Amino acid sequence: MRVIAGKYRSRQLKAPKTMNIRPTSDKVKGALFNMLEPLEGCSVVDFYSGTGNLGIEALSRRAESVIFVDNGFEGLKLIKENLETLGIVTGPQGPAKIMNLEVGRAFHSLYQEKLEFDILLADPPYEVGVLKRIQHLLMQYPILKPGGILAVEHEAKDTELEPDFPFPLVRQKKYGDTLLSLFKNATNLGPVGLD
Repeated sequence: MRVIAGKYRSRQLKAPKTMNIRPTSDKVKGALFNMLEPLEGCSVVDFYSGTGNLGIEALSRRAESVIFVDNGFEGLKLIKENLETLGIVTGPQGPAKIMNLEVGRAFHSLYQEKLEFDILLADPPYEVGVLKRIQHLLMQYPILKPGGILAVEHEAKDTELEPDFPFPLVRQKKYGDTLLSLFKNATNLGPVGLD
């Protein structure tokens, strides 16, 4: 597992030792970030971070900040180790922050802090209904800026959407049993991608 492009290009990342975490493959990660570019100056949340793979790729491609959200012992350890290996500073002085919270609680916490983001990344466990759950959380806790993108990597057969989800599907690509679905907050178009 490696960083594909940008500042940390070709740097190796520590991979999980168990099957509890399923890192995004290089092929799918490359396709996702090619759709999201440019990331310069963007604020990003990496939900279900696992190894920190997606959030680190975003930082490498000049995202301004990334919040890594996970609540698993192995995932939190890997995120910290991978950030440290690359010399990425966490906390108030750095571009990275780690939240040890379940995803629903993280949405709530970020909303309570009145924060909004340019890009929300989510690579949840492959379970039926998880795409709908993420959409529901975003409707309940609207933390996506106008013009912002919600990008979800999910199981290809998990296609049920939250009724009345206000953000249109603007891009979708299938890779084997994986589907990348990108939704845009088009309520008041901002500068962030996929116009």
